[in-house]
Amino acid sequence: MALAPRERLIDTSFKAVLLDSETRVLLGTNPRGEWELLGGRAEAQDATPQDTVRREVYEEAGIDITVGAIVDTWFYDVPGKGRVAVTSYLARPVGDVSLVLSAEHADLAFFHARELDDINLPEGYRRSIRLGIDQLRGRRGCDQCQGTRGVSGG
Repeated sequence: MALAPRERLIDTSFKAVLLDSETRVLLGTNPRGEWELLGGRAEAQDATPQDTVRREVYEEAGIDITVGAIVDTWFYDVPGKGRVAVTSYLARPVGDVSLVLSAEHADLAFFHARELDDINLPEGYRRSIRLGIDQLRGRRGCDQCQGTRGVSGG
């Protein structure tokens, strides 16, 4: 049985639920005026999705991170652009944080979980962040991320 051709391919984006020592999440604003997790599409030099997350966060915010387990995967229908599969990974900064704003975002900021309902944030990101916080507090998914100290900024 032959498979019907796909009308369109679904892009994949790998994102970081990047939590600092105060369990605040790092978000950036996109051109649609939404806050979003940092990350993006894989490039040829990325050996793994985790490599993509590390590279993208460094490019978008100028910080080094450790990347742990998958937190969540969901579909996002980007207005006018199509569907994207968003896979998020638990991450923690390495060392002190001094954010460097790139051209990809109008702003970068850390948010506490209690602030997430008050910002323009797609529901899938909100869910991924809450799952990441639960994963971190349950000490699951990011063994190498546990105990990261000396984080400031935001």
